[in-house]
Amino acid sequence: MYIEHRQYTFYPGKQPQWLDAFGNYGFPASTRTLGAPSLGTFTAEVGPINRFVFMRGWDDIDTRDAGIAAREADAQWGEFKKASAGCLMAQEVKFLKPTSFSPITSAKDFAFKREIGGTGMVVDHRTYDFHPGKMAAWVKAYEEVGLAVQKRILGQLLVFAVTEIGPINQVVFCWLYEGFGDRDRRRTAMANDPEWQEFGKMVGGLGALKQQTVMGLKPTSFSVVK
Repeated sequence: MYIEHRQYTFYPGKQPQWLDAFGNYGFPASTRTLGAPSLGTFTAEVGPINRFVFMRGWDDIDTRDAGIAAREADAQWGEFKKASAGCLMAQEVKFLKPTSFSPITSAKDFAFKREIGGTGMVVDHRTYDFHPGKMAAWVKAYEEVGLAVQKRILGQLLVFAVTEIGPINQVVFCWLYEGFGDRDRRRTAMANDPEWQEFGKMVGGLGALKQQTVMGLKPTSFSVVK
């Protein structure tokens, strides 16, 4: 499986226009023609703002070209392009491969089930960059030790994946919370947990991490994850 991860940056003031066009025209056209499910659509609340983040799943990446061609020929997609013209300032696309312990490992079997309480949602979107040759050891330690601690304390893990095409030596993962207050309380409890502190010592000795980037996202009205 490949996860197509996209980040779009808008000119200031243009995000509402683009979201309205995508929600009314682009998202329905994509869902109908691409043959690959959406894995969530979000806007940045904290971090680099004026940004839209979304993921799509491909079990067979060789079907992507045909799906995109079908969408380009679709009249509703044409309406979207007209309605959203002039909004985008930058686009980034990368292909991710989910790890064996990621909750999402198959596009055709994806059906989001909310496990967190409340009615709101904040997505803690994390991108970790590693020194070359160091990522595999960190991911192994996380799977064997860190993941169990986070599952016990944090919210709901949506996806955990590594970059296959794009900036390599990179991990992308998302945790779901009821809100920023819920996130803060849970991460404070984790920081004080002895098992998490031991994990920190373990991976700290690897000298693996080069940079960590965190964004606080919120789901769009048309997101399948909300």
